[in-house]
Amino acid sequence: MIRAEKYTADQMTPKERKQATEEKSSIDRLPVIPFIGEITGELTGTTTDEYWHDAKKMAMSEIAAFNRLGHDELSCGPNTIGISEGLGAEICYPKEGMPYFSGRFLTDYKMLDQMEPLRTDSERMKFFREAGEQIRDAADGIVDVCPSIGGPFTIAANLRGCEYFLRDCRKEPEMVHRLLRIVTDSMKNAIDMISGYADGFRMADPVASPALISPKYFREFAFPYLKELMEYGFQKIGQRPSLHICGNTYKVWGYFREMPIRAISLDNIMDLAKAKEELGHQMILMGNIDPVGIILQGTKSELQQEIRREAGIAKDSEKGYIMASGCDVPYQTDWKKLDIWMDEVRKLTL
Repeated sequence: MIRAEKYTADQMTPKERKQATEEKSSIDRLPVIPFIGEITGELTGTTTDEYWHDAKKMAMSEIAAFNRLGHDELSCGPNTIGISEGLGAEICYPKEGMPYFSGRFLTDYKMLDQMEPLRTDSERMKFFREAGEQIRDAADGIVDVCPSIGGPFTIAANLRGCEYFLRDCRKEPEMVHRLLRIVTDSMKNAIDMISGYADGFRMADPVASPALISPKYFREFAFPYLKELMEYGFQKIGQRPSLHICGNTYKVWGYFREMPIRAISLDNIMDLAKAKEELGHQMILMGNIDPVGIILQGTKSELQQEIRREAGIAKDSEKGYIMASGCDVPYQTDWKKLDIWMDEVRKLTL
């Protein structure tokens, strides 16, 4: 098993950089977290299917990506995919490309009578524990490992089918809450599992976007479960989570302020300057380079210009700034683009 190595062009390891940021000391460069997952398999000859089912290959791919880029955080599942699958959803894992859901699992709410929260000793959870422990062992002392546990509203929507679930928020709210309780308890069990090797944790709840639900529904169906999980994770892991919700989230920023969020990951359509003004005093800002228009399709010059532009806006945000992609980096992305990203950040003057 390969081990994580300090990037030779950096004066600090990611762990040292994070500690210095928290202590408000000087750092060598801006922290960077590109949201990459199964695309790391390209560096080790690992297919998407293998990445999600072979713990050693998942760990090797994540470490290989770190040793190439030197970015500031590693992650793994169980995330939305793993928890949904553990609860019964059918997931398709192609050789190349992102995993996707194959139809809806919960066709009748009577099925809830037979559903129980996902156990940490299930075969799917054992896989993620094995992968996470291997990544931690290879990265320990160099870079944090922060597994993703997904988001309760999104996992529930995937189990029920998004269109049906959004309709049910209006027509069958009691059943929606019942499903969300099973999902939330499953995610709590996932937190218990990762607490043995995680330095922190990530949450992502894209279906809870104001593009899909109103602030009223966010308050009723998303906010309480997110907050409960964040508080539980903080108690178990000792670190508040990062949170990503897709789209324009401005209408629910008030709820963000009520949650114990360490870092808010902003979609690329969001105004970074506005986030700095309204959220930056309370949480770290993450974002928000366009993963498609800039990282995948943009020229080298366009990528470099966007890096400089965003750094100029947010590098002095009160609670800190982590440069990140506005969402997952597309599977087809040329790794040279990620090299350019990291190289350009290392040239910036703080």
